Amino acid sequence: MPGSAIITAAPEGAVGFLYLAWKGILGILGFCLALNVHESAYRIYELATSRGPFAPGPGFSPLVIRIVGALIGAVSTWSCVQGLAS
Repeated sequence: MPGSAIITAAPEGAVGFLYLAWKGILGILGFCLALNVHESAYRIYELATSRGPFAPGPGFSPLVIRIVGALIGAVSTWSCVQGLAS
C-alpha cells in the first residue's frame, strides 16, 4: 500500500506531529459542534432522522449531539496538549 510506505518512511517526529495536529483539528471540530457553528448539530440530527434506515430513539436530540461534541472536543484537546507538553 503506498500510503503506509509514506508513513513508515517519515521520521518519527513527523508522524508524531501529524498525530497531534489531527488531535487538535478533531478538538476544534468537537468544540465547533458543541457551539453549534452553522447549526451543525441540527444538520446532523436532520441527517440521522430523515435519511437513515432506522429512526433514532427518543433520547436522541441536537442537545445530545452538542454534549457529545463537547466531550470529543475536550478529550481531543487534552490529548493534544499532553502530547505537546511531553
